[in-house]
Amino acid sequence: MSDVSAESSTGVWERRKLEAMSRIQRVALDLFEEHGYRAVTVERIANVARTSASSVYRYFGTKEMLVLYDEHDLRLLEEIARAGGGAVVRPAELIAAARALAPVLIEALLTPESELRLRRRMRYVTTIPEIADAQSRQMRETQGQVLALLLARTGRAPDDLRLGMAAAIAVWGTVAALDHWAAGDFARPLTEVYTETMAAVFDAIERIID
Repeated sequence: MSDVSAESSTGVWERRKLEAMSRIQRVALDLFEEHGYRAVTVERIANVARTSASSVYRYFGTKEMLVLYDEHDLRLLEEIARAGGGAVVRPAELIAAARALAPVLIEALLTPESELRLRRRMRYVTTIPEIADAQSRQMRETQGQVLALLLARTGRAPDDLRLGMAAAIAVWGTVAALDHWAAGDFARPLTEVYTETMAAVFDAIERIID
């Protein structure tokens, strides 16, 4: 098989996987809302979604991730990795590229459907302790991914404290934004919340790295 064919096949497989995960998550959220989170088993979700429980676990890993999974997370990291051409740059240049990219991504990714699904998911994050705990673990993993990306794009040493702080600000700033949105019963437009958050995040990062 040629490299082009292999890449094409991989792309088709990945797209089908993402579509399946999105469908399974919708089924799970519907069942959770109808019967309660703890009353619904992974096996029941799999049955309604017309797949196997093993496939659900393979895609999501845990029941909590059926709530926490966000199909846009990988897209955000990929776009930042490509920002400014993907070359090694000074941190200030990377921040400038990411700042310019942020409003484009917010507009593209925050559709009415995605905002509604995020609202449904956040209701469980704020009311089910094990989901909140899983979110904290997930965000620490994401923080590590963001740090790895910053290190790759800037060429700095792995023990760079300020880049580590920048990764933490980026990830936990987003968590704070979602908590703020949920605390206000989702009344404030999410695009507005994210726009304000990203501006504050970039301002904070600019102050600690050069």
